[in-house]
Amino acid sequence: MTAAAILEFDAHPAALTDLGSLPVALQDAAVHHLRRLVTCQQRGPALGRRGSWDLTGCRKVYLDADRCWRLVYQERPPAPASRSGGGIYLVAAGPRSGHQVYNTAARRLQLLGAARPAA
Repeated sequence: MTAAAILEFDAHPAALTDLGSLPVALQDAAVHHLRRLVTCQQRGPALGRRGSWDLTGCRKVYLDADRCWRLVYQERPPAPASRSGGGIYLVAAGPRSGHQVYNTAARRLQLLGAARPAA
């Protein structure tokens, strides 16, 4: 029997706050989905443009049957010399209404990109 692949997990610091702000039933659903993501048992649909933002490279997970609440995450490749298969990076969690979760994710990614030194 082979061991299941386990990806590393990381999150934007504010995304952890997002998780704590979700309704309790959705917090449980978020933990369930994150566990499935890091054990490669689930993969959300890819995102592209959402509203005025380009979220190419991100994926989403629905947290409820009505698809009103989402996780937005990235699948990141393994770092050089890493033994892991890569990682899951949680960008945002929240309501889809008014593209709120997508707007939040895009702003966070834009800030992260601006903070990276030029190569």
